[in-house]
Amino acid sequence: MPLVSVVVVCWNAKQHLPVCLASLRRLTYPNVEVLAVDNGSTDGTREYIESEHSWVRVHSLDHNAGYAAANNAGFAAASGQYLVVLNPDTEVEPEFVTALVEAADQDGIGLATSRICFFDDRERVNTCGNDIHMSGLGFCRGLGRPAALFEKCERVAAVSGCAFIIRRDVLETVGGFDDDYFTYTEDSDLSLRASIAGYGIVYAPRSIVYHKYALRMSPRKFYFLERNRRLTLLKNFRWGTLIALLPPVWMTGFLMWVYAISHGPEYVRAKLQAHGWIYSNWGLVLEKRRRTQALRKVGDREVIRLLSSDLPPDQVIGPGLLSRLGGIPLNLAYRLLAVPVRLFG
Repeated sequence: MPLVSVVVVCWNAKQHLPVCLASLRRLTYPNVEVLAVDNGSTDGTREYIESEHSWVRVHSLDHNAGYAAANNAGFAAASGQYLVVLNPDTEVEPEFVTALVEAADQDGIGLATSRICFFDDRERVNTCGNDIHMSGLGFCRGLGRPAALFEKCERVAAVSGCAFIIRRDVLETVGGFDDDYFTYTEDSDLSLRASIAGYGIVYAPRSIVYHKYALRMSPRKFYFLERNRRLTLLKNFRWGTLIALLPPVWMTGFLMWVYAISHGPEYVRAKLQAHGWIYSNWGLVLEKRRRTQALRKVGDREVIRLLSSDLPPDQVIGPGLLSRLGGIPLNLAYRLLAVPVRLFG
């Protein structure tokens, strides 16, 4: 039975770990190691794990290296042929790992992602795999919908960074997370790299996770979302596809400017800094692009089929009738802009 390493990156996560680690102790898969990466915590996370959960390996970093780099450190320290990423603010069902391994073992599949439901409303979906919009934004697939609607194992555009599995051989081919992302959108980038390298990504409904999720925004998060979505597109698509993608990308950029201006100077500053990072690191961006394109086994047209032309209004504007009504003309416009992308991408 192949060894599975469950990597749990912890940054001041002590309050969540009793529930998370207790659930990992109940896994049915017979050959699992749990590796906690302490990402520079200051709340006693490492000390708690070492004193209360001696069966968990601890890999400590001396500072907060970011979600992407900390997981990569975990991958390097782990021994498993399969690598499972799990957020610490979760609880998992006993079949969590078994179902992921079964899904990842299907022909042509390289990654699989869990059915992630709300911790406090376990019949409702947090995400069942992630959607990737044509502008590079990632969204929760099925957010807030009944979990019973998502019983089928199927292809998805991206894994959720909250809970997924990747085979070691796939990781060695496509690489782990991009350290420079720090946090947010790194799961979309990893998924797109896997897709263009010819690996499929599936949603595994029998792998069930309960997540303490809340949809929040801050200037810092806004900066990473705006910067990283552009970086994701520039790395993963051919120049001709990027030209075809310009209309939906510009439209989203306009909406993000409206959002930034309406939320105050800190958000405007974050938006400018996101643009500035791309321009001031253009040489690095091109080098990342060169390495990513060297993985290519699949044309962009096949990858574009996985992307969404719709922005989920409840995740952009917020819940409510106004959101739903406003999303109708917005997504009609996006669908029109997507036509040349799907034809010529």
